[in-house]
Parts: sequence; C-alpha cells; structure tokens
Amino acid sequence: MSKKLFKSFGYKAIHIIALVLNSILLIPILLKYWDLKLYGAWIALYSFFNLIQVLGLGHSVFVGNEFNRLVHKNKEKAKIALGSAFRVNFLVSFLELAIVAFIYFTGILSFFLDEEIDSSIVATVLSMFFIYRMIIGSYRGLAVKILNPFGYIYKAFQFALYESIIEFLVLVIAAIVGLDLIGLAILWVILKSLLSLFVLLQVRKILPEYFPWWKYGSLKNGIKNFRISSSFATSNFLDRLSNDGLVLIVSAFAGTTILPLFAATKTIVNFGLKLSELYLSPLAPEMIIFYARDQKTKILDVFKSFWFVTGVLLIGGYTISLFFIEDLFTLWTHGKLEFNLVLYSALIIILLIQNYGKIITTFFTGINKTNIVLLTSIIRIFLLFTVAFLFKELGLYAILLGLFISEVCISLFWLPYNAFTVFEYSTAGKAKFLINFFTVLLLGVLYYFNYMGIGVFPLIVFFLPIVAMLFYQYTLISKNTRGMVTRSFKKLITFAAK
Repeated sequence: MSKKLFKSFGYKAIHIIALVLNSILLIPILLKYWDLKLYGAWIALYSFFNLIQVLGLGHSVFVGNEFNRLVHKNKEKAKIALGSAFRVNFLVSFLELAIVAFIYFTGILSFFLDEEIDSSIVATVLSMFFIYRMIIGSYRGLAVKILNPFGYIYKAFQFALYESIIEFLVLVIAAIVGLDLIGLAILWVILKSLLSLFVLLQVRKILPEYFPWWKYGSLKNGIKNFRISSSFATSNFLDRLSNDGLVLIVSAFAGTTILPLFAATKTIVNFGLKLSELYLSPLAPEMIIFYARDQKTKILDVFKSFWFVTGVLLIGGYTISLFFIEDLFTLWTHGKLEFNLVLYSALIIILLIQNYGKIITTFFTGINKTNIVLLTSIIRIFLLFTVAFLFKELGLYAILLGLFISEVCISLFWLPYNAFTVFEYSTAGKAKFLINFFTVLLLGVLYYFNYMGIGVFPLIVFFLPIVAMLFYQYTLISKNTRGMVTRSFKKLITFAAK
C-alpha cells in the first residue's frame, strides 16, 4: 500500500472520530434547547434535502468514476468529461430547486409533517440550501472528484472533516442563540459557501493543470453524461429512501415528534458502521484499478479482509454494548428519550447484513455496472415498502421487518448471484463467500435470546460459535493480505498517535 493510501486511512479515521463526536455532543445539546417538534422538523427537513440532492450527487459520482477510469489512459477525454460536467451542473441544480417547488405546491411536503409545522418555512429553507448548491456547493463536489486517481483522496477526507465541524457549529449556535429554521439556514449557507470557496482554491492549487475545470467539453456532452448518470442518481435516491425516506415514513405514520428517538437510536448503531467506511473508502479506488488490470483474486481478498475486519469490530462492539447501552442512552439524552431494546437490536442486525453487501455494491459502482446497482436499489425499496405495507398494523416494527427481509434478499441472493458471474467460484467457494452473512444471522438469534432475558452465561456460551466463524473467515484471507491488514492498522494507530 502507498503512503498516500495510508494517509487516506488516517484522515478517514479522524473524520469518523469527528462524526462520532459530532453526534455524541450534538444530540443532547439539541434535546436541551429544542423541543421534540422543532427537532423532529429539522430531521424531516434534512431528510428531504438528502433525498433531493441525490440528483446532483449521482451525477458527480458518475463523473468521478469516469475521470478516474480515463485520466491515466486518455487525459484529454478525462478533461472533456470533467468540463462537460461543469457546464451541465447549473441545469442539474435548477432541477433540484424545481423539485422543492413541486413537493411544496402539490402538498407532498406537508403530508410528511405534523399539522403544527409550517410547510412553507420548510420549503423556504430547502430552497435556500439548493440555491447554495446551484451557486457553488455542487461545483465543489465535482472538483473534489479529480483528487482520487492521483492519491489525494485523503484531501477529500480533510475537506469532509471541515464540513462536519462547520455543520456542527451551525446547529449548536442556532440552538443556543434560539434561531428559527430560517436563521439557521442563513448561517448554514454563509459558512458552507466560504468552505466551498476554500476547497475549490485548494483543488486548483493541488492539480493546477486541470484548471479551469470547465475549459474542455461541451454542454451537449454534459447532458449526455447526465442522462447516463441518471441510473446512479436513481440508485442513490432509492438507497436514500431506505434511510432518509424511512425517516419520513416514520414521521408520516408515527408523528414528527418520534423522529428524535428513531434518529438517536439509529445514530448509535451508525457509529459502528463508520468503522466499515474507514476500511472501505480508501480501498474503493484500489478495487477499480485491480479490475482494470484483471486482478480479480486481489479484489476477492479485499472482500474477505473487509468482512473479517468489520465483522470483528462491529459484532464485538455491538454485542458488548448490550450490557450498558440502556443506561448510557438515558444519560446521553438526559432522560428525554426512552430506550427501545427491540429497535436497537433490530437496527444492528439489519445494518450488519447491509454492511456485508456494501463492499459488493461499492465494487459494482466503481466499475460502472449501473444496471446491477440500480436493480439492487429497486429490489431493496420494493421489498421494504411491500412488507411494511402488508404488516402496517405493526407500526414501526413493520418497517423494521421490511428492512430485514429486503436486506436478506439482497445480500443472500441478488448480490452474490451477480458477484458469481464476475468471479469464478466452486460450490464450496460460494458457501465460503456467504460465511460472513450467516455469522450475522447467528448473531440475530443471540440478540433475540438476550431480549428474552436468558442470562449472561448462556449468552457468552452461545457467542463462542460466532467467534469460531470469525476466525474461519480470517483463515480464508491470503497470507499477504493478512500481513497487509496488520501493517495497515499498526500504521493507522501510529498516524493517529502523532
């Protein structure tokens, strides 16, 4: 691994730590200064923002992948792809703003909010956010993409860290000072605009030969690539539906005021998944390079190491947390939210299953297998909403059931089926490919026994087969990769200690 890749791990680790601290500190502060209605309104508002902006994000992901694929083969074509993206970007941002107007005037926005919440204020805030993206924010997102193929992905992680700090400060200041949503939005836009300007100047300084970014290409080519990227945008939108869309469904059927409990519980679970991002994000460009060189064995080793490392960290961490999480949750939220063990345990299993399939999806995204990525999202959302509707009398638990069934079908059948068409596997090899998935299912049985209150000692005994399965996963990794994993974490720890 190169020094730049190790730097990427290090800065990604710092970014993740910042995100964790952000959530740990932010939620109790907002609960202290905001009532549940205002807090819920903000959560719903930001969920709408995340859903709508996937139009631009999907476009930038596609352009970034194209630039990464072309820049070392044909630099001129890479510049054309980048310049065309900058030319069409204004139209993409305008479409996002038009969507805000559409959901407001059709009443879609008010459907997902409590009657006491003024939907016109929410629409105004969303409009301010997307005007910011139209002017500068989305251009920053495109410019940062050119850093990846030159080993500067760690700079992108630095910029993301700065953004997390700014967003934290905006919310804290707004809560303490008592700003309303409009005042919060004004402060958000000003600070994020300054950050975007800083990032653009930094990217220009790092890679001056590609500036001006809009010099090459054409609007026609940009529109063409945007149409191609629509599958990425659709896929990202469907993925967001299973996250931010889920928040809005809870808001619509259980009330906006329950969102703080749902979001706080999901936030705790997401802490662990940030660790998987630490291991996965810097390796995503590497998998693209391995695929271009037809080094499929190395890609499979990346899969195996990801499953083992994240399995040990996440399964171990989540399981230990069961012994103290309720008291910690009550202390953390100042007793304003009541801990729900079923919700917590279910989200852990669901997100661990999702984590198993995440690296496969990341691989297909990186090599621009748009049909597979899109169909994955369609299947996930179809199953989620179908099951949730069929069992709607269960309320929140119907949504959890839908999430579980959809992730099982995706990770057990759909993604492995497509992976087996790329990589040659024997029947025994296919079973080994799924070992991490079945480890998570066994963990789900353990969590059910914990909910039933069978006692600590039986839980420890039942956990031993899970440990054995994790060790077996370790033996499946090649010796070279085992050493690489060990060295990576040693250097990461050394980097963080400096």
